[in-house]
Amino acid sequence: MPENIYYKKNVSTKESEECFRWFEERMDQLPQSIKIYSLYFPDLPATVRRMIHVLRGRMHKKNIFSGEYAVLEAVRQKLILQQNDIQKDI
Repeated sequence: MPENIYYKKNVSTKESEECFRWFEERMDQLPQSIKIYSLYFPDLPATVRRMIHVLRGRMHKKNIFSGEYAVLEAVRQKLILQQNDIQKDI
């Protein structure tokens, strides 16, 4: 599995809330499924909702959620890249 370049030992509340907001604003537009690295999410919207819920509950424990946040950020960046590719084709 390639190194997750989005992993950080500490993630600020501002950074994480920005990521969470990005997903919440697009929840109804998320693809049903996605594969990133060797991970497959068959129900991406439900997975994202659960991840945000868990991460918000752990935000005060900075190092506890950094790995989970990195996966969420990697998904977000893949979706942004896919959206940019779609817009180039239009």
